[in-house]
Amino acid sequence: MKRMIAGAVVAAMAVLMAATPAEASDPLAALKSKLGAGKGVTFTEATSHVDDTGTTTFLKRTGKMQFGKSGIVASDITADFKRYQGGIFDYMYRLRSGRTIWVGGKTYSTAPMLYEVPEGKKWLKEPLGTTGGWLGTFAQLVNPAEPATLKVLLKGKKQGRTYSGKITYSALAKVSPWFRVSSPFSEKEKTVIEYKLTLGSDNLPKKLVTSHLASSHVAEGVEVGDGKFSTETRYERWGARVSISAPPKSQVAS
Repeated sequence: MKRMIAGAVVAAMAVLMAATPAEASDPLAALKSKLGAGKGVTFTEATSHVDDTGTTTFLKRTGKMQFGKSGIVASDITADFKRYQGGIFDYMYRLRSGRTIWVGGKTYSTAPMLYEVPEGKKWLKEPLGTTGGWLGTFAQLVNPAEPATLKVLLKGKKQGRTYSGKITYSALAKVSPWFRVSSPFSEKEKTVIEYKLTLGSDNLPKKLVTSHLASSHVAEGVEVGDGKFSTETRYERWGARVSISAPPKSQVAS
């Protein structure tokens, strides 16, 4: 009887071990297991301007991303922008809070930068097709939901579940479709992004903190000091059902 029980225990353990997915020890495998048509992830984030006078949080966003077979195919992001005066904030005077849907390579915004939404409409189709509208260029530009991007981030210095390092705009543009769409005029820039990525117990991205010089957002020769933009993004519900569609045509103006 003891032999039978012992044999059953060993067999059960073997089944459990065989059923344990590769992602138990591999972050890339863990991420890929959550990708697929109709799946996605939700996130919350805050962006601050940091300099020797302190930290000023001016942008908070909540949203979700939808995956497809080849990567991220859509996003729905609501942004809360708080206006300040002076320095770098003088260059943000056109920015406003609002919601942005990016799907099918097109962008729909309730708060476009250069135009007003016509009376009787709720959305304006923006010409650049960016993921978060112009406001999104001040938000999180690094996306660990992309396997190629995550692979690069995992090359950073590892301490526990946290990886830290640096990557330039131009290097990020080579591996990240999200970056190329989110910040279309920055692909060749040498701006350096510092990052710190923390994985959860499931080996999926849990928190990402990035920072880069705020001066990269203004015209060359304009002096705005040596402050930085720092963005903290938290991810939840990896692999959850997500469906994002364009607003009704009757509510959209071009």
